Amino acid sequence: MLKIYNRNAITRQQRMNNAILFGVGAAIVCAIILWVVSNIIGVYMPVLFIPAAYLISWLIRRYGRGVQIQFSLLAVGLTARVIIVTDLLTFHNLQMILLLFTNGASGLWNIGYRAVALILAFQNARVM
Repeated sequence: MLKIYNRNAITRQQRMNNAILFGVGAAIVCAIILWVVSNIIGVYMPVLFIPAAYLISWLIRRYGRGVQIQFSLLAVGLTARVIIVTDLLTFHNLQMILLLFTNGASGLWNIGYRAVALILAFQNARVM
């Protein structure tokens, strides 16, 4: 039986390391950009969590090239951290964050944007 050896192929662990490296970098950049938009411009737009989630999951899929669920879980974890860090940096206290979610229909929209971002990150982070 003929075995073909590909010297340029990387292992699963190397792909996961690439996904972690690029995913964490994208998460840090997205959190900073979202914080700048909400504090300096003065407009809080939770709809921007969706492009941030897509960027993180796209980079994990592009550089990780994995098919395992661990790549999707990495994207969801990093997206959740971006959401939490942005909310904490923007509002500085827990009462303001809780007010976001209990403010009637606006609270439902805030929850919906976060849920869509997490679902998008889960679905787009791995090669299918």
